Amino acid sequence: MSTEAIDTEGYSAEDKDALHILPLAIIPLHTPGMRRTRLVKNARLDTVVELFKDNRAGSGQIDIRALGDYFDTSAPSFEEDRTIVEVLSQEPSFDVYSLRLALRSHNIKVDEAQHLRLSPQTQEKLTEYMRVFTRPLIQKVFGSDTKDVSSATEIFEMFRGVDRDVALKRIRSISDALGIEVDQIPGFLEDYGDIFLSLSYFKRTLEEIRPTFERFKAWTDEGIRNSHLRHNKDAMRYTEIVDAQMEEAIAFTMLRFKAFDEASAEFWKDLSEYRYAHLRRLVTSNHRTIGGILCALSVKMIRWQEDFPGESGSPNKRADWLLAEMVPGLDKIRHIQRTAPTVTPI
Repeated sequence: MSTEAIDTEGYSAEDKDALHILPLAIIPLHTPGMRRTRLVKNARLDTVVELFKDNRAGSGQIDIRALGDYFDTSAPSFEEDRTIVEVLSQEPSFDVYSLRLALRSHNIKVDEAQHLRLSPQTQEKLTEYMRVFTRPLIQKVFGSDTKDVSSATEIFEMFRGVDRDVALKRIRSISDALGIEVDQIPGFLEDYGDIFLSLSYFKRTLEEIRPTFERFKAWTDEGIRNSHLRHNKDAMRYTEIVDAQMEEAIAFTMLRFKAFDEASAEFWKDLSEYRYAHLRRLVTSNHRTIGGILCALSVKMIRWQEDFPGESGSPNKRADWLLAEMVPGLDKIRHIQRTAPTVTPI
């Protein structure tokens, strides 16, 4: 495995929080040694099994179909474990939210509270993003002049400093509108918070990708568009293809976020059980789409930064790399966009 800090479960917080890495330690596999590996997305956006990774030897990767060459095929659990790995390898993203949906759909039991949650470190970084989604809830219960909070736990804590009768009256109005009992409100808060924690995570990921992509475009401009390669039709065509597809994927994702924000605003404007069901369905049905696109964009930008850490390279080297590492896999991004669920207003 990598040289980064590993916890007692055999994987790092960075692994668990990544979109392009799946530490198989979180999956209930039983074939000896298999849980010590990772599934990773390579530069072509194909899923491979990473047997090891360190600073000197690099990354030891094998094709999913080669599992039988490295693990004991006579083990009673091998065929079942291989099937699980093959199923998970088809996911376009390994973010914890998409994984939950994938594992549930295939009846694979995992302790979600332990393994399929963002690390506390990452959740802390998402505080500001979460306030956008928790603010309407706080205002409904505690009034418009209350402070911003970003988690269900903080909401519960606020009860200690306000008029409980007023707050409970407002909570009853929310429970009536949602068609649930008052004692089900904590479950609603947890569900609501979890849904929008996933959106906050995706938004933060996109905001990290965008400036990196702008630097990448400047790098291609300098090395291809503004060099002798501007007369090379193939180099120019590949550059245009990469830039256009990446920009389209970013714009597509931003439009989905806009739809989520609008649906959330409509929900809090006129609370109802139907509106919450629509909002929840809208977000969860797009987890796989958003996760897949952001995973692909992340992989491409990470690979560029790894291969050109100083953002240098001759024009010919940049053009060759662009064709070899950036163009392959773009069809997978287009496929995710084409097969994305339709966004319908309430």
